[in-house]
Amino acid sequence: MRTSYLLMIMFLMGTSFITARADTISYRTYGFRAHYGFIIPHSSAIEAVSHTNPYGFEFSINKLHTSYNRWQVFNAYWFSGIQAAYFNYQYPGVLGSVFDVTVYAEPVLAHGKNYFFTVLGGAGFSYHTEFYDREENPLNQFFSTPFNFPLFIDLRLKYRIAGKTYFTVSGCYNHISNGGFKQPNKGMNFPTLALGFERFNRGVPVLDHNYTSGSEALSPGLIPSFLLFSALKILEETEEFTEEPALVIGFNARFAKQLRSWYQLNFGAEFSSDGYIKKLVEREGTDTDHRRAALTAGQDFLLGNVVFAQHLGFYIYSPYKARNSIYQKYELGYRITSALTAGVYLKAHLHVAEMMGFTLSYSILRKAPQSSG
Repeated sequence: MRTSYLLMIMFLMGTSFITARADTISYRTYGFRAHYGFIIPHSSAIEAVSHTNPYGFEFSINKLHTSYNRWQVFNAYWFSGIQAAYFNYQYPGVLGSVFDVTVYAEPVLAHGKNYFFTVLGGAGFSYHTEFYDREENPLNQFFSTPFNFPLFIDLRLKYRIAGKTYFTVSGCYNHISNGGFKQPNKGMNFPTLALGFERFNRGVPVLDHNYTSGSEALSPGLIPSFLLFSALKILEETEEFTEEPALVIGFNARFAKQLRSWYQLNFGAEFSSDGYIKKLVEREGTDTDHRRAALTAGQDFLLGNVVFAQHLGFYIYSPYKARNSIYQKYELGYRITSALTAGVYLKAHLHVAEMMGFTLSYSILRKAPQSSG
């Protein structure tokens, strides 16, 4: 799992289509890729069924954004797109195969007359032909639901081979899980190598506009922010209890220190009221407190209007014992205003996702002092 979560749910980039003016010229590409890879056996529970080589095929429709308004989203030129894929896990009856549809954003890291070098991250929805069943398929602890959430991050080189046609080589890290919505949920991590082609619908533009960021000044001092988060989880059915939903809500207060125009460190504290734990305690017939508190520290990457944050949390209060005393949290947000950010997050203990949900944060900003000269 790990870093595959770091760019999760890139469909937040769709917000940029609302807040920024459209490109005056539409540069679209149509692509195909073939994948081949392997499954990482990150848990003993799925070790026995992990030694296969997934293969798959993918079709995509993409758009290259070249206007200054769109450039400001990442402070870079970027593609956005939608793709449909099929993967076969080569383990019929247990793992089966998957069909998915994902959306993504693809910032351009470097470009030249005949090439693009990009990083691509996205997410979407998938349908699985095989998933966990206590009686019929107990070996598949990767997925407990037929519908899940694929997340991926790729490094891709596109090289022009003729006219408007590019050959593509990609190193991909794929993850699929239900985000802790229902257990068991070990999730599947499978890196792949992908080869393919992309073709532009018109002449390929020369990206030489030399745009510059409008937010180079650093915010002074510490930046306080307050974040609300929520998640929905499902307690599975047992012989005594029916399946039921549970709501998790929480609050995080943190301070950030901006070190670069695109980077800052943060630290703070987090409190949560976990309805999932509360219902587990009720089922167990105990009175253990379902609330938790933790200290957090991490880093934020400020990519134009997009904010990507990583945190480590350490529980200082957790009466109901957690899987680990330290957890990771990944947030992806879009700045609605300079102070208000909406987004999504995923919380995990090592390789296992605990929950996925939504965030809303408000930062108290101070203007950088202007020079008198």
